[in-house]
Amino acid sequence: MDTIWKFELKVADEQLLEMPVGSLLLDVQLQNNSLQLWARVDPEQPKIKRKIIIHGTGHPVKETTGNHLGTFQSPDGALVFHVFEGV
Repeated sequence: MDTIWKFELKVADEQLLEMPVGSLLLDVQLQNNSLQLWARVDPEQPKIKRKIIIHGTGHPVKETTGNHLGTFQSPDGALVFHVFEGV
């Protein structure tokens, strides 16, 4: 049976997250000033690593950038970042 899991992200150019095969990435938001990603997962599936890429507004976008997962602002609203899954 699927369930929703939350994964904490670092505000970094790239990172790898370990999650069950076939997980559906749902949303990215700040929660209590911490960047979180939510995914629908089947906990019974084996785990794989998936690449998450974050670009600031105005920064170059890499060719390996895939689907857009969400956009968030720094807590003071001065910076805006865009989160993608790597391909």
